[in-house]
Amino acid sequence: MQLLSINKDTTLSDLNEELGDALDRFLHLNGVKRVPKIGKAFIDRCNEMISDLSEVTYDRKISLLNGLTTDSDIFEYAALMDDIGWKILSACNTLPEMMRVPDSIRLQDSTEVMGNGESVQSGIYNKVMKFFKNGQEVNPSVFNEYSVATTPGAFDATVSTGSSGGTEVFQWFKIPWGEVTLHSSIDDSRIDFPVYPEELGDGVKANYTTMPEMLYQYEPWQIYQSSGPREMSFSFHFHRDMWTGDHRDGKANELIRACEANCYPEYKGSAVNSSTVTLYIHGNPIISGIMTSVTPHWGGPLGLDGFYLECKLDISITEVSETKLDFYTVKNKPLIG
Repeated sequence: MQLLSINKDTTLSDLNEELGDALDRFLHLNGVKRVPKIGKAFIDRCNEMISDLSEVTYDRKISLLNGLTTDSDIFEYAALMDDIGWKILSACNTLPEMMRVPDSIRLQDSTEVMGNGESVQSGIYNKVMKFFKNGQEVNPSVFNEYSVATTPGAFDATVSTGSSGGTEVFQWFKIPWGEVTLHSSIDDSRIDFPVYPEELGDGVKANYTTMPEMLYQYEPWQIYQSSGPREMSFSFHFHRDMWTGDHRDGKANELIRACEANCYPEYKGSAVNSSTVTLYIHGNPIISGIMTSVTPHWGGPLGLDGFYLECKLDISITEVSETKLDFYTVKNKPLIG
């Protein structure tokens, strides 16, 4: 994970020089549109998102830090943040005045980029978490101590349950937050999947009709009518503990309901507005269109709330193309998208 430092004076041209062809993926990942003063637009968006947000709890801080253990510099910066910083991380999934860089892009190390790719030492990790579990702010001296703990990066399967059922089991497990995102046009919302799709199906079709029978023809004439629509199906397999380690947090339900909601319209007086969704993977729009089906399949053991813990979620999207499609445009399309 990398974060790029910005400020209110950062312009779109500044980012274009830094990112080049990857600029669109970068903007999609951070949920902002192309505007000249991109830094101010992003900072204003973050401030708006946190305006009504209550103080971030220590349990929530633990959950957020568990997603930052692959980069020790980001982990340290986050652990020592003030209340505003924690609200920005909780609501915007980034640090103050920083924008996220898609994993498919690797920027050169500089003072403007955070994300060193070095896993947090387990000794430091445990000391930081101890502060938060005790309801205390982290003492900065923790990061000045030399640790001879086990080799960083090894998977630690130790489960430690706090007051809300939080767990450290995912501290070394990389969950692709921000890499698989569903955007809905009705409320301009985005929601992340904790996994990549295990399977996806992609297909187009051509529609023809036959001319009425004509004399002396050995087979009917085929008359072109239309092409498509393109349809894609995705299969996601996840566990309800994958968000915070506590399957009672409601995050899995939030994801499923967000998908199901896009199968229904919005009523405004006599107007009926249907949603257009876009699924992004690695910042690339895979398909934009209408959600035609959402099917969760539940299984596995029962959790503490008496419901199944394992879910396989199947969704189908029918494309509504934003551009004209013909022989040459389809032939020259990239593999992804």
